[in-house]
Amino acid sequence: MSSRARRDFDAWFVKNYGDLANVARRLHRDSDDLLHHTYVSCVLALRKNENILDNLPGYVHTSMWNLSTGTFRKLYKITDAPDYEHVSNYDLQEAIRKEEALLMANHLSWFDRTVLELYLDGWSMVELGKQSGIEVNVLYKSISNSKKKLRIVIRQRTSKG
Repeated sequence: MSSRARRDFDAWFVKNYGDLANVARRLHRDSDDLLHHTYVSCVLALRKNENILDNLPGYVHTSMWNLSTGTFRKLYKITDAPDYEHVSNYDLQEAIRKEEALLMANHLSWFDRTVLELYLDGWSMVELGKQSGIEVNVLYKSISNSKKKLRIVIRQRTSKG
């Protein structure tokens, strides 16, 4: 798609936005999302075929209609959440400890925090190293450094309290 074609399409879309929004309101209850979904769909189609510019109103209106009766409607279909069993023996103290641990983990860098969270979730560092391409010794060093930093944070918090 040429930049001229994209500029022409964007200019037409902005100029006719109000009218297109009215059409979208008649087609779907979430008219803004339908209109923006149509915009993206048209931009993608324009990449393949610039002849769309020859009959832009017809193409956009037809796309909006097709999306509202097909793909877009399926995306916005509302279904009931499945039933699930509530945990009856929920340990509030354990939840508070986990929340405090996550707050303390915010003192870590993104990499160290992510590695520590994966480690605590039960990931094997060998498997994580294979999947990520990161050497295992780097992962273990990250966990070791994270534990040291967290010990310092815990000491600071307990000395203040």
